[in-house]
Amino acid sequence: MKNYKSKIGELLKEGYQILKEEGIESYALDCDLLLGKVVKKDRLFLLLNRDYELNDKEIEEFYRLLTLRKNKMPIKYMLGECEFMGLSFYIREGVLIPRPDTEILVECAMEEIKKNKFKDICDVCCGSGIIGITIAKLLKDVNVKSSDISHTAYEVTGENIKRLDVGERVQVVESDLLSKFIENKDRFDVIVSNPPYIKKNVIGTLMEDVKNFEPYEALCGGEDGLDFYREITSQSLKLLNNGGMLLFEIGYDQKDSVSNLLKENGFVEVECLKDLAGKDRVIKGKIEICC
Repeated sequence: MKNYKSKIGELLKEGYQILKEEGIESYALDCDLLLGKVVKKDRLFLLLNRDYELNDKEIEEFYRLLTLRKNKMPIKYMLGECEFMGLSFYIREGVLIPRPDTEILVECAMEEIKKNKFKDICDVCCGSGIIGITIAKLLKDVNVKSSDISHTAYEVTGENIKRLDVGERVQVVESDLLSKFIENKDRFDVIVSNPPYIKKNVIGTLMEDVKNFEPYEALCGGEDGLDFYREITSQSLKLLNNGGMLLFEIGYDQKDSVSNLLKENGFVEVECLKDLAGKDRVIKGKIEICC
C-alpha cells in the first residue's frame, strides 16, 4: 500500500511528532537514526535530501521502527550497536546496554594494569563484553578472559571479539560467575565486574525502556542488591594472584556495603572512586602480597 508521505522531509516531520507526543526527549535524533538505518544513509544525507523518496517497503519499515520506539524500545537495540570509549560495539536484546558510567571502571582498571604491569585480566558478568574487550583493545600487552551465565551475552561478546579484532587475546566462556575459571585453576592479576546491583524492589520503578526491555537478570542484584558482590568477592580469593586486584562498578548508595564486603574478605587498600556526576561509582581493593 502506497503511503501518501514518501519523502524524507515529510516522514521525519511526522516521525518527530509521533515520538514527541510520547514524551521521548530525543525524538528528533531517534527519528533521524531510524530513517537513516532504513535508507542506509547518514544524517547529513537526510539533511541535504529532504525530497528523496522512499519506496513502499522502506516506508513500512520506518513506521514499524517508529512504533517500536514509541513503545519505548531502546534506540541502541534497534540500531544494533552502541559506542563505548570510542569503540563501536554490537548489541542486541538480552544484554545490558553499555553506559558511560562504566567508563570510570574501565579507566580505573587500565590505570592499575599499567601501574602494576598486570597481564592476566578477568571480566565477569561481561554482558556485551565491553569491559574486557576495551581493555584489550587499548592495552596491547594483556590477556583477557570474560564470562557470563547468559548464552546471549556469550554470543554477543564473541561477536564483539571478532568485530574489534582482539581474538588472539580475549576469550569468552559461559559460566556461573567465576566457577569455570575456578574449575580450570586459572589465575588472574585483575578481576573486574559490573554485576547486577539493583535491589529487587526497585526494578519496578525504573524507566520503561529499562525495565521492559533490558534483561532482568542483568539488573537485579537480589533483595539488597549485593548478591553478586558477595559471590564474586568470595570466588575471587581462589583466583587472584598475590597483589592482585578486584574492581567493581557499584550503585550510588553502595559504597559502604561493598567496601566492607571487600575488607571482610581480606582485601586491603580498599578505595572508592566517583563518576563525573560526583556519585560513588567504583570500588577497588587489593589482595595483600604474602611473603
